[in-house]
Amino acid sequence: MELSRGCPGKDRSTWTADDIFEVPCSSCGTALEFFKDDARRYCPKCGTCVPNPELDIGCAAWCAAADKCSVARNAGVGEE
Repeated sequence: MELSRGCPGKDRSTWTADDIFEVPCSSCGTALEFFKDDARRYCPKCGTCVPNPELDIGCAAWCAAADKCSVARNAGVGEE
């Protein structure tokens, strides 16, 4: 896969409205906006690190460029 043009999964022209969503902070309840490829967000109110409950990086299992992928690295794919 050629990464110079970017990851096809990050091409926002193919995203739907469901690919951007809100999740309440697990500590204070503040609404945090997530994009489908965000691994985590930090709450602006209390600073809690909130993981993306809908993150799906299944492509890392088959993509030849997974070792170069920032989403896979941020989610800990390949770490043991």
